[in-house]
Amino acid sequence: METLNLENSQVVALIRLVEDPDPNVYGHVKQRLVEMGREIVPSLEDTLNIRKQQFAFDDGDHETRLQHIIKEIQFNQVKQDLVSWRASTTRDLLKGSMIISRFQFPEINERDVEDELDKIKQKVWLEINEENTAFEIVKIFNHVIFDICGFESSKSNFYSEENSYINTVLSSKKGNPLSLSILYSVIAQKLQIPIYGVNLPNHFVLGFVDEFQTLKMLGLTDDRNILFYINPFSKGRILDHNEIENYLRSLNLPLQKNYFEPCSNTEILKRMLTNRTFAYNKKGANERVEGIKELQLILES
Repeated sequence: METLNLENSQVVALIRLVEDPDPNVYGHVKQRLVEMGREIVPSLEDTLNIRKQQFAFDDGDHETRLQHIIKEIQFNQVKQDLVSWRASTTRDLLKGSMIISRFQFPEINERDVEDELDKIKQKVWLEINEENTAFEIVKIFNHVIFDICGFESSKSNFYSEENSYINTVLSSKKGNPLSLSILYSVIAQKLQIPIYGVNLPNHFVLGFVDEFQTLKMLGLTDDRNILFYINPFSKGRILDHNEIENYLRSLNLPLQKNYFEPCSNTEILKRMLTNRTFAYNKKGANERVEGIKELQLILES
């Protein structure tokens, strides 16, 4: 597809009409620009930047309208990408996480995120060998992620943007239980190590899956398929089945099977959105809450 830019006469003409005082004209112009999609965002941003440089004062409606159109195009793209992710056979966790991140940070550079994660993966890979037990592998992960790379839990502003998204966690080195678990799990899966999310009430941990069913070989017949649990929010502390039971009992909750098993990547994204809803409600960001609801509906479909 040809890239649209400011030299495209149709785009230029439409952008000029954005400031038309007739709301009917503006409505049609906005609709057409939004339909053109993300290819025209650079042109809209260029226009916005040029006008900011030309006018020392606030340009009023024109700038505001341009910003609204850009946001709508970007949000539509997030929705389209999430629909595609939902329809895919893999539902890749990192890809899904970055789609959600673009709701807050539309300019996120996904290649930079991939590169940073690959650097951490390489550090872990250099320390692991085929003889390592599951416990030893987790100790290596913990040493690399928390000691060498310096990631840590953030207990202040628990649901803030910088603690919640994969791109900001990589830059700040701080995260909440869910974001640190996503980071940990993505790196593990890049190394084909079976560490997956476990969606506990009021908390999120990871489970090291018993791929070879060694627990059943030892006579444990309760259908457990996780060797042990990992809490990235506590620097990768290892938890056993009984500790998860005790945690659930402390909340007066039933010992449901789904609390002890890996959840789907779809459930992880749903939890991300639920966390964001809580945060935006707390800030009174009603427009953001409505946007999150649209994304939730896509995952529920």
